[in-house]
Amino acid sequence: MYRDDESARGARADALITEIAELERQKVARAEQDQRLEAARQELAAMQASPGPTPPPRPPGLLTHALVFGVAAAATFAGYSLLVQ
Repeated sequence: MYRDDESARGARADALITEIAELERQKVARAEQDQRLEAARQELAAMQASPGPTPPPRPPGLLTHALVFGVAAAATFAGYSLLVQ
């Protein structure tokens, strides 16, 4: 075997080792992302399953009462005006 073959093999082995290490790091990072994705899905499903208590409806306020009274008074006035003529 020639000396150049041995150095070429060593360089190729180093390149392969570096590539394998990088691929392993990517694999670990992907596994962490998959775990986070699954946790986020579970959290979202839990939030959608129990919407929480709804607040009680608010009673009509003073403005609503005044508006209804005004509309009723206007309708009464219009009806009376039509009957009197």
